[in-house]
Amino acid sequence: MAPELKKRLKSRFDVVSEADETVEKFLIRELKKVDDIAFLSEEFNPRTGLGSPCWIIDPIDGTTNFVAGIAPFAVSIAHFNGSEVDAGVCLLPMSGELFSAARGEGAKLNGETIRVSSETEPEKCVIATGFADITQGGEGCTLPVFLSLIHKTRAIRRLGSAVTDLVYTACGKFAFFYEAGLSPWDVAAGSLIVSEAGGIVTDFNGGDDFLTGKTIIASSPQLYDFIKNEINA
Repeated sequence: MAPELKKRLKSRFDVVSEADETVEKFLIRELKKVDDIAFLSEEFNPRTGLGSPCWIIDPIDGTTNFVAGIAPFAVSIAHFNGSEVDAGVCLLPMSGELFSAARGEGAKLNGETIRVSSETEPEKCVIATGFADITQGGEGCTLPVFLSLIHKTRAIRRLGSAVTDLVYTACGKFAFFYEAGLSPWDVAAGSLIVSEAGGIVTDFNGGDDFLTGKTIIASSPQLYDFIKNEINA
């Protein structure tokens, strides 16, 4: 029997495992060989600013799932060139799905081009959200939005991994995703993949402050106005 994975709580709801730290150290070591710039990362470099080029990495997004033996969880790597994210990769290890994008070159899943959903009717759509703002006790709780959307869409999924929610929006499995209370490493790579797959990515106000502003909408163009209006109603 394999030894139990060591883990600890960073906060009441936020768990970190030795795997998070091991993977992050590995990524930092290997990425330095590609471009020796700063790192903005969840475990060891969470306070790095975005004023200059850096790697933005989440070694395991969905650690609670990972520790509990539940899929999905994901590894996320983004390259920030000093003004914007220009490349991103997200790996879902359990399913073997590798999502990637480079700015201006489209988005791919295991080498094949992907596009966001073309559905126009909310009641036919499966959508995704998360409750980081609720568990963190943040202002502007999104629970009322959830309660409204549950009656207006086909189904709502809460997977426990924002990275997965974003890339599944990029390939059309979800029509849109929204969440508050997130960090740059949760959204950096996935947001570029959605954009390059033809989607719209903004903060809740419709602006571009989704990397550090803690709110994000990622949607197909057809349903963007619908979800933005629901959030701001």
